[in-house]
Amino acid sequence: MSYIGTNQPNNVLKNTGIYTPNEILQLTKEGSWGGSLELTETVTADDSVTYYDFDNLGSYDVHLFQAINIQSASTTAQNLDIRVKVGGTAQSSGYHFAQQLGNDAGTFSESNSTSFSQFIWLPNVDNETDASANGYAYIYSAIDSSKYTTGTFSTCITQGTNVAKFSYGGNVFTTANQCSGLRVFLATTGNIASGTIKLYGIKQIWVT
Repeated sequence: MSYIGTNQPNNVLKNTGIYTPNEILQLTKEGSWGGSLELTETVTADDSVTYYDFDNLGSYDVHLFQAINIQSASTTAQNLDIRVKVGGTAQSSGYHFAQQLGNDAGTFSESNSTSFSQFIWLPNVDNETDASANGYAYIYSAIDSSKYTTGTFSTCITQGTNVAKFSYGGNVFTTANQCSGLRVFLATTGNIASGTIKLYGIKQIWVT
């Protein structure tokens, strides 16, 4: 079934506003279709720093972080979290969050705060044998000065040989600002030892 496009002042494909499946596929491959992911930055951790700054936010209303096989250099289990940057400075207050957590032993819990210092993301990051932290986080309205920056996340953690854990939840930065960047960092101690972190922008249907 064809899709009738709306709000498209800058169509990259000349037509009457009705797209065939083949046209949608071609626009998606080119990165011109709404919802297309565009990779803006990638870092590969090398045990040299405790945080990475992602300052190429472009003109996207929605961003997506992807964390792949993250380990810290510390035996201390800790979070890999996110802070918004305003005017080049990472903000350390004014955050709210709520999350659900669980593991393969059938233990479940929740946590929340209306006075926190960052967006929470990956829990239980350490350097145990076979430990690995993976997950994604959507960030909304980071460049819109009239809106709060919000986010959702989902994670899957293996901690040691047989322990599987998960978490999911939401975050909000309660000041309306245009963010200049996003900082991904270890919340307690040690460097980010290994793994890959990618930031994508999600293209709106009218962005060319």
